[in-house]
Amino acid sequence: MVPAVWVVASHRLLTNPSGHTQQYTVMDEGGQRTMLNMGLQPVTYPRVPLERLEELLAGVDGILLGGSDTNVHPQLWGETPARPEFEYDSERDELAHALVRLAIARRVPVIGFCRGSHDINVALGGSLHQWLRDMPGLVKHWEDPQESLEEQYVERHFVTCTPGGELERITGMGRFPASSLHSQGVKALGSDLVAEAHADDGLVEAFRWHDPSTFAWGFQFHPEWGWRWHPAYGRIMNAYVRACWERFARRSGAEELPLQPVVA
Repeated sequence: MVPAVWVVASHRLLTNPSGHTQQYTVMDEGGQRTMLNMGLQPVTYPRVPLERLEELLAGVDGILLGGSDTNVHPQLWGETPARPEFEYDSERDELAHALVRLAIARRVPVIGFCRGSHDINVALGGSLHQWLRDMPGLVKHWEDPQESLEEQYVERHFVTCTPGGELERITGMGRFPASSLHSQGVKALGSDLVAEAHADDGLVEAFRWHDPSTFAWGFQFHPEWGWRWHPAYGRIMNAYVRACWERFARRSGAEELPLQPVVA
């Protein structure tokens, strides 16, 4: 038995091999492969009626909210869409935001990357910049469509940890390069969230739940990509895996962790 991590699904209109557009339910590939490679088992429960959340959450040891090409809908923080071409995923919004709040209340570890971090922030009452590209003076927080996948996930700019903060403690680093692949970003942090790292332009790049004994973190960048060789990414992912094993031990009644988390 190993910890099970609920990877929150996304819902997308995609073109099938016949050229027709139809809806698909998809699971974050980078996140689920990283969970498997680090010894955990990804699972997903798409479109769960909210009254079933408590029961299903009781059977998992972590929540992972990965990236997506869709945006969190701005109506959730009182704005209207800034651009007509934005794509949204209201089914994910509804499930993910209720799940984030319940998971934190039940002390189930939560981690979010990119769009997933936006889910966490908005779920807890925060707001987002809808289109970073329209904001003057920012470092580049988005990929170019002409780039290969590997090029899109390379480190694009530096982030600086809050001095003496939890991220500095976890990574052992005060500053490191990070990837950036989304045009939304934190405008105002949600209730009881603490900023742990910023880009040089001031954008929040990492935040956490205020009580460090409950693992609930959001990252604008992608520590699940390159965790094997990027020292900060590896230590972030190991901290999450360790939290999942600790939850597994509590849930199973084990006095000790059956396995040690992977060390990158």
